[in-house]
Amino acid sequence: MRFNSDEELLNKLSAELEILDQHYADVAPPSLLELEQLIAAEAIRRVKRQRRELLIFSIVALLLLSVVLSILNSAPVLFWGLQALFPLAALGSLGVARIRLRREDAEE
Repeated sequence: MRFNSDEELLNKLSAELEILDQHYADVAPPSLLELEQLIAAEAIRRVKRQRRELLIFSIVALLLLSVVLSILNSAPVLFWGLQALFPLAALGSLGVARIRLRREDAEE
C-alpha cells in the first residue's frame, strides 16, 4: 500500500491507533488482592517444584552411590580399574588436544 504524502500516512496510522485504543479500552489492570494471590500461588508452586527436583536429585544420587558401592563390594579390581581409567583418559585427551593446538600454531 502506497501513500502519496506523509499526511495520508499519518492519518492512516492515527486511525489504526484509535481502533487499537478502542479495542483495549475495556482492559482493566488486576486488583492488588489478585496480584498478591497470584504471587503467593507462584511462590507455592516454585517451592513445590524445588522440593520435587531435590527429591529426584536425591533418588538419583542414592541410586548412583548404591551402584558404585555394590561394584566396589563385588568387584574391587573392576572398581579401582575404572577409577584409574577415567582420569587417565581425561588427561590423555587433554594432552592430545594440546598437541593438536601446537601443531596448528606451528603450521601458521
